[in-house]
Parts: sequence; C-alpha cells; structure tokens
Amino acid sequence: MKLKVGDKVKFLNQVGGGVVSKVVSSQIVNVTDSTGFDIPTLIKDLIKVEPLEGAGKLFEQDVETATPTEHYRQPQPSAKEYTENISSLRPIPESRNIDQGLYLAFVPHEQRWLITGDMDVYIINRTPHTVLVSAFLQADNEFEGVDYSDIPAESKMYLSTIDRDSIAAWSKGVIQALFHYDKGSAVLSPVSADFKIKGSRFYKEESYVSTACIDSKAIVVSLSKLSDIRTVATIDAKAKSVADKDEQPQAHTAVKKAKIMNPDNILEQYFIEPNVAEVDLHIEAIYPNCKELDDHSKFEIQMNFFSKCLNDAIVNHVQKVIFIHGVGSGILKNEIVKELKKYKGLHYFDASMAKYGVGATEVYFSQNIEIL
Repeated sequence: MKLKVGDKVKFLNQVGGGVVSKVVSSQIVNVTDSTGFDIPTLIKDLIKVEPLEGAGKLFEQDVETATPTEHYRQPQPSAKEYTENISSLRPIPESRNIDQGLYLAFVPHEQRWLITGDMDVYIINRTPHTVLVSAFLQADNEFEGVDYSDIPAESKMYLSTIDRDSIAAWSKGVIQALFHYDKGSAVLSPVSADFKIKGSRFYKEESYVSTACIDSKAIVVSLSKLSDIRTVATIDAKAKSVADKDEQPQAHTAVKKAKIMNPDNILEQYFIEPNVAEVDLHIEAIYPNCKELDDHSKFEIQMNFFSKCLNDAIVNHVQKVIFIHGVGSGILKNEIVKELKKYKGLHYFDASMAKYGVGATEVYFSQNIEIL
C-alpha cells in the first residue's frame, strides 16, 4: 500500500487514526492524530480511509481518534522493525569473481513470467563496507527522495514494490552513497550515480539476468564498481601518516553513469580471472525454483544455459571456460560433448580431478571457430 502526505488512515492495532504528515521511508510514515502528535507508524499497521463517492458522502464522518485524559503516544517501532527492509545477500563462492560494487535491482515476483506482475526494487551493497545511501527519483521538474539508510556489507535494502504502471516513475533517478568501515588504509570518495532505464527493457525477458548474489532473475543496474572509486585520503605505509594533499590529486565525489548489466553476456558474472570463466550448470545454481520442474525441463534449462554461455564465450573471445556439470547419470555431460564436437577450433577435456572430481569439462577457444 502506498501512502502520501494528506491521506486519512486508521490504526490497525488500536482505536483511532489521523492524517499522514510525512513519508519517512518506504516502510514508515508519520501520522498526526487529533491531539496534534506525530506518531511514527509502520505502513503495514495502517488502513487507508478512501474518500467516498456520490451519496456515500452523506455518511462520511471524520476518522475517529481516542481522546484520553493524557496524551498517548504509540510506541515507536523497534530497531528490528526499522531494519526489516535489510537482508543479506546470497553467499558467493570465493572462486567466483563477481565485481564488488553497488547495484540497483528490479526483481519480478513471478519468476516464470518475468514481464508481468509486480517487482521489488533493491539497492545491493556488494562490498565489504557499510554504505550510507540515499535514493532519489527524477520527475519532470524535481527530484523526489525515496528512501535513505545504511546498508551493511554484503546486503541489500528493499526500496519498494512497484506495479507495471509505475515503471516510468522508477526508470530515472540518482543514488548517492558514502562508505564507512572501522579501520582501513584509505578513505573512499562518495559516489553519486544517476541511472536511466528504457521502459521497453522491462518488457523483454532477455533483459533479466541471473546474478550470483540474489536468488532471482532481475534487471540489474551497476551504479559503481568498488575498483573504480577513488580515495579521498590514504595512509603512507612507510611514514604511517596521511599523505600530503599537495602530493596527491584532489579527489571529489565520484559521479557515475549507471550501467545496466549486459543481459547478452551471461559470462560476465562467472569470471574467476581475466579471460577465464567457471560456470556451474547444476540446476539449483541457475534456476533456484527448480523443485517445481520435472527432469526433462531441468535438462532443457541446463542445456539452454550451456549453449548461451558457449556462444557468449565465442562472441567475446574468451580463452577458457570450465563447465561444472556434475556426475549424475552422465546424460548432461554426453550432450555437452556432443554439442562441442559440432565446432572446429574448440579443445575440450576433463577438468582437474583434484579440484572438480570427474564432474567438470574444460573448454579452450582458439581465435577462429567454425561450426562443422
């Protein structure tokens, strides 16, 4: 439920109600009751009082509010309730080199029908630092502050649930960020990333990518990579002091153009070193909601994903890809080998047994590859 300043509301858990006087965040609003008190209240604990139409207005009455002998303030939401919109990211294996940084993600509720239904919007903090963020949406002549909070390391912050009619309002804006950590040899510059997404992308299934840090397919916008952020100040390792400002270029707020993660290059998230990717073909890794699928459907998804990764490797001139397919009945491996035999210029063999057992195939790509 969305609320705005001026909306009449009733409390779910107590008698009375009031008028929304301030939208604090996507989860909390201030409600001014009949006594003039501003009461911070979780949106989920409120009911919006819709205006009546026609003859119904004859029966419209003001929202009832309790009139106690003493002023009563509703208990403030606990720290736990304030942080319900923060959740940890999915653990990523150390061998999978996913770029650290800040991301904006649009995650459809219906993963089987990606271009329909509501979507959850998140800011993803894929860094080892706590990040203080502020999110703004750009309207015609102004910016609207959506939410602000601190996001712990390797966590994501829920911003809102939007329907398809709200896409235009959420397709343009600015995310600002400050980095905080207890100890370090440098202080990172603040980041200000402006994003703009074409509305048509939300209606193309190929725009939604699988990422290692969240369980669902999403439109993912890269706000800033950690490796691209400059430092404001560093410690001279030898002198154990802050380096002289005259000796270093002045660092300013890093202004970034947000970049939508390329849905046409699936391998981006699987590189473990330059020009080398490691792709896990286990169905749980590429399709989290696999319990509802039969064996044939699982196999088709795995082979389709393998084919896309193979094609991406060829188009982007990748040197080597390790496909982890497991042992099982051997059907998946046999089909993979059958596909690889169709190409001239590919070299493949069993990957390292010490590292992968007998459940992986290593593929090398030459400069000139042809289909036989």
